[in-house]
Amino acid sequence: MTRANGDLHDTMQNIFPAVPVTLSLFTEAAPTIVRVIDTETAGQRFEDDAVLEIGSVDLDLATGAIFNPMQTLVDPAGVEINPHARRVHQISDAMLLGAPPFTAAVAPFAGAPFYAAQRAEFDRPRLRLTGRWLCTHKLALRAFPDIKAHGLQSLVKYVPLDLTEVRPQFEGLHPHRALYDALCTAILLRRIAEELLPRCQDLADFLERAERVSNEPALLAKLRFGKHKGVPLRDVPADYLEWLIREPGMDADAVYSARHHLSAKEVRGARADRTVAAH
Repeated sequence: MTRANGDLHDTMQNIFPAVPVTLSLFTEAAPTIVRVIDTETAGQRFEDDAVLEIGSVDLDLATGAIFNPMQTLVDPAGVEINPHARRVHQISDAMLLGAPPFTAAVAPFAGAPFYAAQRAEFDRPRLRLTGRWLCTHKLALRAFPDIKAHGLQSLVKYVPLDLTEVRPQFEGLHPHRALYDALCTAILLRRIAEELLPRCQDLADFLERAERVSNEPALLAKLRFGKHKGVPLRDVPADYLEWLIREPGMDADAVYSARHHLSAKEVRGARADRTVAAH
């Protein structure tokens, strides 16, 4: 194993550790279907926002099948669309004429045991769908910590993700339309599972651990600010990470990530001390 591969192996052990494989004691099979969902909104503050479009597909993690595409526009009930949001998703007022109200529009998407979204903290409170939620952004940070960026289209480019299977369903759509992004996110979640499932006991264990990761702050691969901006967090000096943790009002993701990488540095230091002592 080369040093680069060894470093990656240590990183994966640290951020999504492998567990021993044992036979399940339960006869009832865990759910395998995840409804991968995306929303486009008016782009206002959360309390003033309105959903404009919902799109989803179902992913069977047991077989890899992607099926049951659904999409609908939604009446924003008089909420004005932010000009920046309109430029991004290109949903016009004319397109929304005759669209159903939110309660009717969201009803067909209900009833899934698991939902997944690229930024679940954005979609989940707006959709208010009961179920267990996965965040593919946070999971991608665990599965692919060393790629350049972790936005959806960046992941498509840099992982890279093969969209050939779903490309026929892109007709008339573009990035930042709900169904388009849901299809890309389904391919991403399938690829994440391929990467992380071998480290789990079974699919139920993967889903449980993925849900836990999705409910925690994001484990950043790099700092987004400061004199070490863009530097892999595992390479940021410990004294800077300690300062970051103490600094009031610091971003929760940054604090969580700094604590994690400080702990990892302590483990690596203890391991190095044991190696020196052995010699």
